[in-house]
Amino acid sequence: MPQTRTKWPAASHLQQAADQLRNLLPSSEPLLAGYADPVADWLDSAANEMAWLAPYREHEGGYKPWRIATRIAHTILGLPEPDTCTTCHTHASTKEKS
Repeated sequence: MPQTRTKWPAASHLQQAADQLRNLLPSSEPLLAGYADPVADWLDSAANEMAWLAPYREHEGGYKPWRIATRIAHTILGLPEPDTCTTCHTHASTKEKS
């Protein structure tokens, strides 16, 4: 896990999925951890570097990587509809105020 993690709400599912991947395999299975850890690291990296700009529009450079990251995170967490998730795709400043 990275030393620091972003506080942007859009990153929460990616970070939860990274944690779940890391906790999935016991430390006695280093070969299997070798598959899970790079994905978990990538999810954390995507969260830290990209969440502050979410949501991405299709014409923006971060659209495809963010879309892939949220789909992977939702699959790991067993969550539905990653493309319409209001956590992953709604920037805190763009949410409607109640």
